Amino acid sequence: MIHCLRIFLLFLFAGTVCAQDLQQELQNVPYSKTRLQEAIVGYQSLIDANSWHTFPPNLLLRPNDTSHFVPLLQENLLLTGDLALDSVSKAPVYASAIESAVKRFQARHGLTTDGVLGPNTVAALNIPLTRRLQQLHQNLARWDTSLSAAAQPYVLINLPDYTLHVVENNQDVLQMRVIIGKPELKTFPIRSELNMVVLHPYWYVPTSIAIKEIVPLLRRNPGYLAKKNMRLEKNTSIGWIRVNPWRVDWQNIDETNFNYRIVQLSGPENELGQVKFLFPNKLPQYMHDTPHKELFDYPNRAFSHGCIRLEKPVELAYYLLKKGSGFDTEKVDKLWFKDKPNHYIKLKDPLPLFIIYQTAWVDEHMQIQFRDDMYDFVTPSALSSE
Repeated sequence: MIHCLRIFLLFLFAGTVCAQDLQQELQNVPYSKTRLQEAIVGYQSLIDANSWHTFPPNLLLRPNDTSHFVPLLQENLLLTGDLALDSVSKAPVYASAIESAVKRFQARHGLTTDGVLGPNTVAALNIPLTRRLQQLHQNLARWDTSLSAAAQPYVLINLPDYTLHVVENNQDVLQMRVIIGKPELKTFPIRSELNMVVLHPYWYVPTSIAIKEIVPLLRRNPGYLAKKNMRLEKNTSIGWIRVNPWRVDWQNIDETNFNYRIVQLSGPENELGQVKFLFPNKLPQYMHDTPHKELFDYPNRAFSHGCIRLEKPVELAYYLLKKGSGFDTEKVDKLWFKDKPNHYIKLKDPLPLFIIYQTAWVDEHMQIQFRDDMYDFVTPSALSSE
């Protein structure tokens, strides 16, 4: 245990040095190169000490359980700083202090913070320190290609963390949870700029979604569109014209002859909610509100078809319209409550947007964060840009 404490102090020292350096750096921004470099030094010290413990994959510990694995777990949590030195106990009991430390460990790894040592938490503990060090190095390389030239204010979305930040004057002035694309329908990293806010948007249903998800419903009930405040339009020589879904032979419509588009009008059931945000990119990616707020309660939020759903879209809209177009609150209120459907507002001064893929970083509270590589982007790559 004395050897473990020595390494623990090394870890704390690395954090202290980092904190001193950051007096001259961007101390309160959510991502920092200096903090990441100091984490690399700390993890190399842990590897050199060879004091990390692993556990059986089926291990399950709840508060007040007794196990000979508890002292080993305690040593790991002490090394990572999740367990305070004055909370160390010699008893093999899964006490409240260890439960709290496990919750901190779970939060730093994007896991459900229930304080139970279950399969997901054990899996995170069993990742070799050499792999964690490699992960830190890879993310340092990603930082250099994605955030090294970030001019404030800017909007940043870290996909593995499912979180959006607005950074201004070295402060995280707005933060929210986001929902991103499923692994088979990825949201891709990009460096762009937010240049358009659309109030009360229409949703032009992507053709792939229309064919795969809506056409099968229309074969059973063409009235589905009216129920969802949608209209059907057909592409003709004079442009898009509205057609009656009841007059279409949906049984014989598939991807080879689908010459239609489905538009959901603005309203409470609109899949884009009250507002969407556009940015130049080569993919059909944008940000928007959603009526399905309950999905933000999940720790892993890869549910969309590729676009990014926002937890606090109204707050972001107000911020962008004020910062990007100089509007005051009263003017934004008038635009909002005017209820003009599909109202496009171009920002006079677009804000930089960074959609990044960081699976390891050190946050502004000096906590080393790790996330799963859910898209299997295992090698560093530069952000795409227009």
